[in-house]
Amino acid sequence: MARQAEEVTGTVTVSDGVHLHYVDRGQGPVLLLVHGMWGSSRFFARQIGSLRNRYRVIAPDLRGHGRSSMTLSDQAVPCYARDMRQFLRKLGVESFVAVGWSMGAFVCWDYVRQFGPAGMRGLVVIDQPPSDWQSEQIPDALISHETLRLWHYRLLTERNALIREIVPMMFAKQPSPEDMVWMFDEMTRAPEAVAAAILVDQSLREYQDVLKDFPVPTLVCGGGRSAQPREGLELIVKCAANASLSIFEDCGHCLFIENPDRFNSEVDRFASALPE
Repeated sequence: MARQAEEVTGTVTVSDGVHLHYVDRGQGPVLLLVHGMWGSSRFFARQIGSLRNRYRVIAPDLRGHGRSSMTLSDQAVPCYARDMRQFLRKLGVESFVAVGWSMGAFVCWDYVRQFGPAGMRGLVVIDQPPSDWQSEQIPDALISHETLRLWHYRLLTERNALIREIVPMMFAKQPSPEDMVWMFDEMTRAPEAVAAAILVDQSLREYQDVLKDFPVPTLVCGGGRSAQPREGLELIVKCAANASLSIFEDCGHCLFIENPDRFNSEVDRFASALPE
């Protein structure tokens, strides 16, 4: 039976009783939008509003994020990937193109690590190297031992002040006051202990091994003025069998918000060229 082009905002309950909030718009090939650390589906508003005209756009909130259950249990990237597998099955989605921003790319890589492609026809990586942890492969990665220690402490003692510093860091230009308000609200939904657990787990993840012979075509979009090191994005293209890199020179980490028209066009071009 063909799916009707209804607009859905709802929840899916996974096996441990956690409720995952999601938005589901449009009709056509499925685009699965996976947000970053402390983010939510709301960050993809400019994609949902535009791409829904050609695609069925599904954007879940990961556990401990947005309007999903704020449980402290299983706050780890592999658990998010298992949640996504259950989530897609419950929605009856058998084929999709994944779009992972920041930590959302980790979720997509972990999904492939655990399940193989399992319906993933392609992957769009938004400004995320295969690890945030400084190493010989990515010496200029964002997270060092000292950075992790400081951010973890500040999350537990002055979370709001830290988030107010982080939001502008994700952009090439200062966000508008209105954008600052809603992004701060979304990124402070989780209790401090949950936010700290998310930070530690994702900061220590490494996915270089998954990139070798990666089984689906990949488009990597990077911000030319992002704090993420270019060498980390280039490593994806170097290691994956079928990957290309597109740099948004005047954008930061949130390039899909800063230049949504170009980003949406590139996603459309990439997704529409994939084999069924």
